[in-house]
Amino acid sequence: MSETAETPAGPPRQVSDDDTGRLDGASKGRLFAILAIIVLFSEVVPLQYAMISAAVPKIAPSFPSAGEGISWMIVILGLVGGAISPLIGKLSDLYGKKKMLLVTSVAFLAGTVLCATTSTWSLFLIGRGLQAVAFGMTAIVYGLIRDLMPRKFVPVAIGVSATGLGLSAALAPILAGVLTNHFSWRSLFWFLAIFMVVAIPLLVAFVPESKLRVQQKLDYVGAVVLGAGLAMILLYISQGENWGWGKPTAWGYAVGGVAVLAVWALWEKRVDQPLIDMKLLTAPKVAAVLAIAFLANMIIGVQNYLTSYMSQTPEAGDLKSQITGGIVQQTEAGAKAQGAPDAMIPAIVEGVKHGITFNDGMGYALGFSMLAMALHLAIWQSIGSMISGPVAGAWGQRVGLRTPMIAGMSLLSAGALMYVFLHDNWQLMLICGIVYGLGFGMYYAAAPNLMIEAVPQEQQGIASSMLVVAQSFGASVGVACLSPIFTRNEFEVSVKNPMTQQVTTNVIPQVYTENAYVQGFWLAVVVGLIGLAIAIFMKHGRTKATGGLGHDGATPDTEARETVDA
Repeated sequence: MSETAETPAGPPRQVSDDDTGRLDGASKGRLFAILAIIVLFSEVVPLQYAMISAAVPKIAPSFPSAGEGISWMIVILGLVGGAISPLIGKLSDLYGKKKMLLVTSVAFLAGTVLCATTSTWSLFLIGRGLQAVAFGMTAIVYGLIRDLMPRKFVPVAIGVSATGLGLSAALAPILAGVLTNHFSWRSLFWFLAIFMVVAIPLLVAFVPESKLRVQQKLDYVGAVVLGAGLAMILLYISQGENWGWGKPTAWGYAVGGVAVLAVWALWEKRVDQPLIDMKLLTAPKVAAVLAIAFLANMIIGVQNYLTSYMSQTPEAGDLKSQITGGIVQQTEAGAKAQGAPDAMIPAIVEGVKHGITFNDGMGYALGFSMLAMALHLAIWQSIGSMISGPVAGAWGQRVGLRTPMIAGMSLLSAGALMYVFLHDNWQLMLICGIVYGLGFGMYYAAAPNLMIEAVPQEQQGIASSMLVVAQSFGASVGVACLSPIFTRNEFEVSVKNPMTQQVTTNVIPQVYTENAYVQGFWLAVVVGLIGLAIAIFMKHGRTKATGGLGHDGATPDTEARETVDA
C-alpha cells in the first residue's frame, strides 16, 4: 500500500510502507539483537563523558603545556559535537543511516586511538574533536530505529535506546575507577577503542541499512552557517566563566552566534531545498519538545555536576583537619624563622589553632572516590532510568507521550527539590538519585518519541539532531549558571592572629559551602517547573504513540497488518 506524501522540502515523493526496510516479519529474537547492537552506539557519548570527564585531574599532568586550558578537552566535545550534529543528521537522511553511523564510528575510533597514544596537546585536542562526531550518533540511532523496527515496537525501542543498556550510567564510573586505580588514564581511551572495535563489526554484520533516501541536494551553505552559529554560542557558554561573562570579547561570541543563526534562518526560508524546513522547526509540536529538552537537560547538567562535587568532596572532618594541620605547620615554621624561643612556640601554635574558623559545616561532603560514588549512588540511579525508559515508551502507546513526559518532568523536579533538603548522607542522596533517575528515563524516552510523532521520516535525522543540539545547549547552560552561584559561596578558612587580633581569610579552591548546592538545586527546581508547565499545556502527544504512523504514508490498516505480522 502506498500513497503520495508531501515532503517539507522538494517535490512530493512516493512513500511506500516497505521502502524503509522495516523488519515486520522478523522474529523477536532478531529484533532484540538488532536493537541491542544499535543501542551500543547510543551509549558512546554518555560513556565517554562518564569515563573521561572525571579523569581530567589525572590527564592534566601529562600535558603541562595545556595549563589552565586543560578544560578544552571537555569544551571541544560540546563545541564540535553541537556544531556538526545537524550536518550528520541531514547526511543520514540523504545517504543512509547505517552508513553514517559507520562513518561517525570510524571517526570516533580514530580520535580515541589518537588520544590514547599521543603526548602532544594539539594532537590530543584533534583526537577529542574526532570523538565529538559521536554526538551525531544519537540522532542517527533514533532514525534507524524508526525506519527498521515494526511500529508497535518503536516507542519502547526508543525508550531502551534513550536510557541505554547501563554501560554509561552504571558500569562506566566503576570501570573508570578500576582502570585509573590500576593503570594510567590512557587505559580509559583504550577501553573506548576496544568498545568500538567490537561494536563496528556487529553493526556491519547484523544491522540492515534503512532504505529511505531523501531525494534532495545537501544545503552546504546552511549546514556551515548553522554550525558556525551554534559553535559561537556554545563557545561563550563554555568559556564565559574563564573569559568573564560581561566582557565584550566574551559576550561578543554569543551576540555574533545569535546573529549568524538569524542569517541562517533567513537563508533557510529562501533556499529551495533547505537543511531543515523552518515551518517544521517552529511548529508548536516540535518547538515545545525542543524547549522541554533544553530545560530538562539544564536539570540534568546541574544534577550531574552538583552530585559529583558533593560526593567527591572530602568529608568535613578530614578536610578541616588537613587545613588546620597545614596552618599549624606554617605557624611553627614562621615562629622559628622569626627567632621565637622554643618554649613559646607551643603557646603560639595553640593560640592560632583557637583562632581558626570555617564559614560552613560542609555536612554534604561524602569523601567518595569515583569507584565509591559509582557503587553507592550512580549504579542505582541508572537502574531506575533503565527501568523507566522502556516503561515510558509502552505507556505512551497506551495514553500518549505527553503523560510520560509530564511524569518525567515531575520526577526530575521532585528529585531536585529532595536534594535541597536531603543531602546529609549518601543514603538520603541515594533516595533522591533514584527519583531523579526515574524522571531521567521517562524524559529521555518521551522526548525522541514525541519528535518521531511530530516529523515526517524524511526529516527524522535532522530533526533528531536538533533535539541533540537542544539537549547539549541545556546541559551547558545549566552548568554555566552554577558558576556565579559557586563564586558567591566559596569555602573559606579564617585565622585570627592571637598577638595582633588581625583576621586573615583564605578561599579553599574547588570546595564550596552547603548553600552553593542548595541554591543550585533550587535553580533546577525552578527550571523543572517551567518545563513541566510546557508539558502540561502542550497539545502534542495526547494521542497514542504510533511510531511515526501519521507521517510515514501508512494507514491504520497497515498498522493492523504489521501487528499481526510481528
